[in-house]
Amino acid sequence: MSEQSTLGQFDSQTSLIPAGTGAEGTLVLTITMSVAATLIFLAVMAAVWLAWRRERPGHIWWLWAGGFILPVIALVALMVGSTFTLASIARVDRDALVIEVTGHQYWWDVVYDPDGRALRDANEIILPVDTPVTFRLKSEDVIHSFWVPSISGKIDMIPGRVNELTVEASRTGRFRGQCAEFCGLSHPLMAFEVVVLEKDDFDSFTAGLSDEARDADTLQLKQGRDVFLSEGCSACHAIRGVAEGARVGPDLTRVGARGRWGPGCGG
Repeated sequence: MSEQSTLGQFDSQTSLIPAGTGAEGTLVLTITMSVAATLIFLAVMAAVWLAWRRERPGHIWWLWAGGFILPVIALVALMVGSTFTLASIARVDRDALVIEVTGHQYWWDVVYDPDGRALRDANEIILPVDTPVTFRLKSEDVIHSFWVPSISGKIDMIPGRVNELTVEASRTGRFRGQCAEFCGLSHPLMAFEVVVLEKDDFDSFTAGLSDEARDADTLQLKQGRDVFLSEGCSACHAIRGVAEGARVGPDLTRVGARGRWGPGCGG
């Protein structure tokens, strides 16, 4: 499977072009509240104009209607609508596929099916389209915030606590994610990429994720492998089939296939 040919155009980091049910709900809520705010503003300006035109209003009821009753009804309606929308976005599907994401300074540890096969990757998240996925979110050091605006809302990752968020991507492509909480001087490096695949392609990806790294078959690759082992890189980074067990830095098994490497030693 060729990622470059299959994944399509890289989409910008925006919530105005939704690619997930959470982002779609957020956009509808944003448009609704913006339209409501505009209408309320126009109504208030009309009331001010009427008050300015009339030196002594013949009826006081419209002041109560426009200055008290209408705002109360509008605010209650918007509050109820936003509460239901945000509750639906924040719901957790216990039967969905689980992907565990742990935030580090400054990289992302990604584990697919952590309670089963525990397939590990880093700095890139692959999702199946039109399928609920529950993110199990942790932090190993400081507060991070997991955010993929094109797909869903953000949620904090707090040391010592596990937060969960269920998302469902609605179209394939590449989408930019970002840590939305300042987590240190290298915080800008905490960008990552979410790749949404067709279900069959996702199954092929997870099946291949358990494979060992391809053995070095050229002189240059063999030299790189020898430098990796001799210079102590394996103390921080793991490569399945070459050096395993290290968890200080990103797993480098499929680093060449990732759309984004991230910070550190190519991780």
